[in-house]
Amino acid sequence: MYGPIGHGFGWIAGVFGVIAWAIGTLVLLAILVALIVLLVRFLLVATKAAQRYLELNGSPTPRPKAAAPASASPTTATKPAPAATTTAPAAAPVDTPTSSPATKPRTPKPPTAPPAG
Repeated sequence: MYGPIGHGFGWIAGVFGVIAWAIGTLVLLAILVALIVLLVRFLLVATKAAQRYLELNGSPTPRPKAAAPASASPTTATKPAPAATTTAPAAAPVDTPTSSPATKPRTPKPPTAPPAG
């Protein structure tokens, strides 16, 4: 069954081999789980950073705000307003200042000579 040379390494070496195989499998599984966790964390952080960037630098379609929580009693629920139909969206002006700047720019003071003495 095992060939003419012998019966392999014996049962003690077999037990050690199974233990080593199990430890190696657990290490590889832990590495795989850690890589998946890091990938998901990276994707979440990158998504939030991209949303923040678009909010600060202008997004073509702003992110909708969270809706107010629904009331506890179902009798006070209101019907949603019908959607307004428009034929063409109004074009927003580009780079048009809507108000004057909050503060005036300061003019620099001329340099003064140090006191003589």
